[in-house]
Amino acid sequence: MPADRSLSEENSAIDSDNEFQWRANRRRLTAEEIRDTVMSVSGRLRRDRGGPSFLDFVIDQPAHSPHYEYHLSNPDDPSTHRRSIYRFVVRSQPNPFLMTLDCADPSISVARRDESTTSIQALAQWNHRLIEFHSRQFASRLGSEPVSKACRLAWGREPDEQERQILETLRDEHGLETMCRVILNSNAMVYLD
Repeated sequence: MPADRSLSEENSAIDSDNEFQWRANRRRLTAEEIRDTVMSVSGRLRRDRGGPSFLDFVIDQPAHSPHYEYHLSNPDDPSTHRRSIYRFVVRSQPNPFLMTLDCADPSISVARRDESTTSIQALAQWNHRLIEFHSRQFASRLGSEPVSKACRLAWGREPDEQERQILETLRDEHGLETMCRVILNSNAMVYLD
């Protein structure tokens, strides 16, 4: 057993509630972090700083009672591939995808964000156009040894043997893009341990 694992087990036996903060507590990525990470893993995240905000919606009827149509935005538009901090936020009609992932309500002051894990979030992460698009980009980025490279890019580590077998079977039966969508929707991607 590696020394760091035995130390973790020893510390856990002493302080399982982490009262003395000997380890980082596991947390779910925020909605903006998930969006940015998905784009980074796919290789499409623009890292330029400053400048005007980008719109992740289309304005319908701008002259009279505008409607902000998030479902009409083009996920292939390079102007939207910037970090979420540069996103134009409409307080009266927030982005439904990000709100599903517990994005803070922009119309009120929030001292602490909600953090939940629901089936709706998993479905949104599986079915949303943004995820579908970036899964294709992610798949095209992988090249040889796609399972190992995909896990290194998304999870920051190699897959264990069981994960490797599952992902290879998934890739062989349903294609590389589907495997990439599963990786982008996995706990190893969405949670920081």
